[in-house]
Amino acid sequence: MKDNIALIGFMGSGKSTIGRVLAKYLDMKFIDIDKMISAREKKTIPEIFEEKGEAYFRKLEREIVYEESLDNNIVIATGGGVIIDNENIKTLRETSFIVYLDCTIECIYERVRHSKGRPLLNVEDMFEKIKELHSKREILYRISADFSVRIDVESNMYDTAEKIKEAYIYNS
Repeated sequence: MKDNIALIGFMGSGKSTIGRVLAKYLDMKFIDIDKMISAREKKTIPEIFEEKGEAYFRKLEREIVYEESLDNNIVIATGGGVIIDNENIKTLRETSFIVYLDCTIECIYERVRHSKGRPLLNVEDMFEKIKELHSKREILYRISADFSVRIDVESNMYDTAEKIKEAYIYNS
């Protein structure tokens, strides 16, 4: 039985925002993996990347995904790169209904273009970097998901959460 919902998708796709709404709709606990990593390390994600590197961050991510997935009745907002690690997907598949927030590149760019807290996008041409990373990850998001929902600049977080809720209940 998959008692949890795990939201996957590119950074800026709305995993945390939609996750909070969805958790309220379903009376579930909400957790944000990136926030848990920051709390455990007492550092921001950019500080962790800068001081200890991406490999260290991914190791922490794997540990926290595993630990939190042992719980039931939770909505998990994963980090955008969670799908890079097969162990994360294996863990989430065993415990969670996995939902891909399939956000357009234009929408992602609009949401993250002023953000300083995304170390992988700290480059001169952010739009091109988003396109590059997204093209590498998109297939992993698609094959990992039990359900996908398309998101663009017109999307409403409440409508999106309602679609996910209906799919989760239907598939339970």
